[in-house]
Amino acid sequence: MKQSFITSFLTFYLKATVETGGNFIKISNPNTILKVIPLGSTNKTIPIEQLSSLDDSFKLDMVSFIWGVVFVIIGCGTMSNSFIGGLILAAYGILTVLSAFQTVMVFTMTSGVELSLSVICFQKSELLSCKDMIEESISKRYSDTNVSLNTDRLIDNFNKK
Repeated sequence: MKQSFITSFLTFYLKATVETGGNFIKISNPNTILKVIPLGSTNKTIPIEQLSSLDDSFKLDMVSFIWGVVFVIIGCGTMSNSFIGGLILAAYGILTVLSAFQTVMVFTMTSGVELSLSVICFQKSELLSCKDMIEESISKRYSDTNVSLNTDRLIDNFNKK
């Protein structure tokens, strides 16, 4: 199953994706400069057996927040000279401030390496449903590799015959 997430209001057309299929999880996260200029994407393919845990949290990207506030102030200050220019700068700043509030899902590998996926805070419910889907895959994998559980199933089937 494939799910897409908006990572920034300024680049709403660039979406991060998480795809689960078989024994792998594929993650694609767009890279940008100043949250506006697209600069490729980071793609990772993770085997389910290498994934030890998933964590979700809320974070404020302080650099983006301050950057956005500065642009809002500059935009409001320049509206007296150039209304359109000031409006564009203020809109950029407001969208940057809104994009600074993020919901983060952290993938922790069995090796200790962490991979994070940040999306806008308004997509928290979608990210949590994706997390539940991945945790279900991890649980299924642990059930499939549980030797005593599988042995008990074989013995029960053998005794029923």
